[in-house]
Amino acid sequence: MERAKQYALHVLIGAAAYWVPDILIQWLRPAHGVWIALLTFFVPAVVGIIWFLLSRMPSYSRFRVGLPLFMLLGIWMLGPLAIAIGTIPAGGTFLETEQLGGFFMMWAMFPISTFIMSTYSGSLGGVGLATVVLLVAATFSFVRGKASNSRMEADAP
Repeated sequence: MERAKQYALHVLIGAAAYWVPDILIQWLRPAHGVWIALLTFFVPAVVGIIWFLLSRMPSYSRFRVGLPLFMLLGIWMLGPLAIAIGTIPAGGTFLETEQLGGFFMMWAMFPISTFIMSTYSGSLGGVGLATVVLLVAATFSFVRGKASNSRMEADAP
């Protein structure tokens, strides 16, 4: 049960790390070139920094590989909701009462709906880059964990 709570927390951390800056950028709507650069490079950098800081904390040492993977799940799973919130100032109607049934149906198909909606919101490059960053982080964590296990086995009498 403790592990499930921890992974649920990782999902929420990943979603917040990516989508809170994304929504703020969408609502502030800076100049087009700056807007795209922020969505494509700044937001994934925030995710990478948050992963790095969390991975150094002792409480996350048991979840080395799970942390980046569940953060990634949070980005993709909560993407449609975050994108719908981000489009409100630009006239997005996803969350209006008469649209909610269709929105929930679309959200249920979250991997593909996140991909499609991020294409239209301008976030696709950032989602792709954050995906690569977190997959590399998971691979790095796995290799690092395997190396530390093999050293401990070699040191054992």
